[in-house]
Amino acid sequence: MPRFPALVARAFESRGVPCTVEKIEDLSPSFRRLHLRGEGLRGHVWTPCQVTSFRVTPTEFRHYTPDAFDAEQGTMSILFYRHHTGAEAGLPPGEAWLSRLETGDRVIPSLPACARGFRPAADAGGYLVFGDGTTVGLWHSLIQWTGVPVTGAVEVPEGEREPAGELLPGLEVLPERERPGEALLAWVEAGGAEAAGLGGERAGAYRAYLSGHGQTIQRLRTLLRERHGLSRAAVSTQPYWATGKAGL
Repeated sequence: MPRFPALVARAFESRGVPCTVEKIEDLSPSFRRLHLRGEGLRGHVWTPCQVTSFRVTPTEFRHYTPDAFDAEQGTMSILFYRHHTGAEAGLPPGEAWLSRLETGDRVIPSLPACARGFRPAADAGGYLVFGDGTTVGLWHSLIQWTGVPVTGAVEVPEGEREPAGELLPGLEVLPERERPGEALLAWVEAGGAEAAGLGGERAGAYRAYLSGHGQTIQRLRTLLRERHGLSRAAVSTQPYWATGKAGL
């Protein structure tokens, strides 16, 4: 995201929903879940794919996806993926902000909302999803919410495959390789998408959702459309990060 003058950033933040950090839960070295409570969350109509944002420095915001939301209780949780585990100095702004949070702290997220082109499809007979560690919370929320099959694959570090697999039943959890997207692209090339749903009689009812690394999304979208004939409307994308960019 771009930087804003501090006064402008503070004004944007003031439109958000004050919340209290009720619990911080470390599921693994990379995955940290933040549990929040705020009166302004009550009554909000939530669906998977909605995104919230936090001001992580005086001039910068970062977007994150809730993995659970309770509009009656006024609570939500967010599953964060930390790229730089074990590091104390030189963390990027979002991870440095997360590392400083403690139970009882006050934060002001924006009210969650979906991008126009990335929201659950009303007519989906199933979802074929692809992503990386940054998307585990997103796909976990979709699996819990929808009544149709959710299949596909994510790539994570070898040591994170077990916790990711527990959160993502039905998805293939691949060990990431040297470069982002390599494991996912190899899986599709080897026929993984057909086995996950695009090769069956209900293939036409599936919708493909691609998230995570921006450059990988572009290559996957091209591969799925050329190899499987998916229409542009059947593929939804939402990058969370990109090589060479500071943050999204």
